[in-house]
Amino acid sequence: MKKREFLKRSALYTAGAAILPSALMKLRKGHVLRTAHIGVGNMGGEDLRDISSHNSVVVTALVDVDANNLAAAKKLHPKAKVFKDYRVMLQEMGDEIDAVIVSTPDHTHAPASMAAMELGKPVYCQKPLTHHVSEARAMNKLAKEKGLVTQMGIQVHSFYDYKLATQLIQASIIRKVNTVHAWSPKNWGYDGPVSEGRDHIPENFDWSLWLGTAVENIYREGVYYPGNWRKIVDYGCGTLGDIGVQIFDTPYIHLPSMYPKQ
Repeated sequence: MKKREFLKRSALYTAGAAILPSALMKLRKGHVLRTAHIGVGNMGGEDLRDISSHNSVVVTALVDVDANNLAAAKKLHPKAKVFKDYRVMLQEMGDEIDAVIVSTPDHTHAPASMAAMELGKPVYCQKPLTHHVSEARAMNKLAKEKGLVTQMGIQVHSFYDYKLATQLIQASIIRKVNTVHAWSPKNWGYDGPVSEGRDHIPENFDWSLWLGTAVENIYREGVYYPGNWRKIVDYGCGTLGDIGVQIFDTPYIHLPSMYPKQ
């Protein structure tokens, strides 16, 4: 499905209360939260480890376009069913899962999250929330319509340094903040010509599923997968989405409450 068609038929997300604490609080004693994890390599592996560490969580489904990632996750959760296509997983296991964790490259955040939310599933989605602002607005709309518990994974929101800065401001220990400077040593966001040539696609990797609704391209080893996609705006959000979303988090969230618009 092309992105334009997908957006016409979809809508999703709000960064609200934490999915696991909020959902688990509603569980009766002895009950569990059955989770499906879309993307289980790199950050997805970290999310899988952290979320599955809760005693009331049962990892029920694992999804990844890389068979090696799936195999590693399956060793940790042998009872979970494995899939390489999240659409197949949702179709076959919609009645067997309670919440979905999306830890894929940026361009798949909205498609995977919205597909889960259309089925009424709470979603935890890694940052940056979406590849385009229009997707975020559509996600927010659907989340409100469905009344779903959702959260964006933005770990630094809880870091000590960020909390300390907030306390210094809100306790008036420092004077009124007039300007905030934010910077990063990264300079990601390439949107130039596509890489020339063609490399053999590894047998363990489904390149077509990885592309999803994004711009079609020729597979080049090390250019897009597993990590460099963040630098290419067709698939990632460059420095702004990778680092900026975290750096801007504290002043955006906490300064408006201190200094409301006149």
